[in-house]
Amino acid sequence: MYFAYGSNLDLEQMAQRCPDAEIVGPVRLENYELRFRGSGFATVAPKKGSTVHGLVWKITPNCEQSLDRYEGYPRHYTKETVTVKDAAGAELPVMVYIMAEPYCRQPALPSPYYYRVIQRGFEANGLPVESLQAAWSRTIDEVWSGRIDKPKRAPERNRGPER
Repeated sequence: MYFAYGSNLDLEQMAQRCPDAEIVGPVRLENYELRFRGSGFATVAPKKGSTVHGLVWKITPNCEQSLDRYEGYPRHYTKETVTVKDAAGAELPVMVYIMAEPYCRQPALPSPYYYRVIQRGFEANGLPVESLQAAWSRTIDEVWSGRIDKPKRAPERNRGPER
């Protein structure tokens, strides 16, 4: 069982990356926070009172190998076991990728494309997009702290191709 909270929420990308993966359903990871770090990629970090929304996938060993390559395991992301809760409150132990040191320390904004891939995954799986927007806003505050010209909102959904 694998907990996705970033670009692996996107059903099309997961169908290509892990064709044998099966959706188990939406879940929440309590006392963690969604963050953008390193080169602007998503990660989760412990934070009391916070919640990360995501999706549990049932994966095969081949899927896990594919995800390991995609996530840059073990250099860029490590793997941990965490407990998530489904809508009924049932607890599930799952594997999650968490950004490794030192990348996890540096806040960085995601590219508009990457952000929209995650947003598409949130929307397709009925997850609260507001929590994704909140992660973007927190990152803006961290990266642009004290600057007057900081961006005001997250990338818009249908702005066309990036140049």
